[in-house]
Amino acid sequence: MRTRLAFVALLLLIAGCTKIDYIGEEFAPTTQVDMYFSEADVTQDFHVMGHLVATAGDIVSAEKMQKKIMEKAREKGADAVIILGLERYTSGQSTNYHEKSVTKDDKDKTKTTTSGSSSTSSEEKKEIRATFIKYK
Repeated sequence: MRTRLAFVALLLLIAGCTKIDYIGEEFAPTTQVDMYFSEADVTQDFHVMGHLVATAGDIVSAEKMQKKIMEKAREKGADAVIILGLERYTSGQSTNYHEKSVTKDDKDKTKTTTSGSSSTSSEEKKEIRATFIKYK
């Protein structure tokens, strides 16, 4: 029972992870970050300070991913985030093949029987791309 509970907890931890990759400039942390969904919506002059890609399993909600992006934006000192889009894709496809051979010796004959099975698995993921900006 205890092992099963630990396994379920591990699965929830893995499923709840959002991987954040950021490249760009860093400034003093901010407390207020605006959010836009188009560069045309930004009314102030700004410069692009960096780009971010957030990736998570399909079980993680886009809302949770958005919260992680906003946390990273505050941490890096962004004044605003432009969300560029959300994409879903299949990743990590793998196939396992198991083969079993049985050999029998019968007087003058040797007979080998081979059987096998395979299983294929893949993981559904989602990705959000964003641009961090700093007002001029």
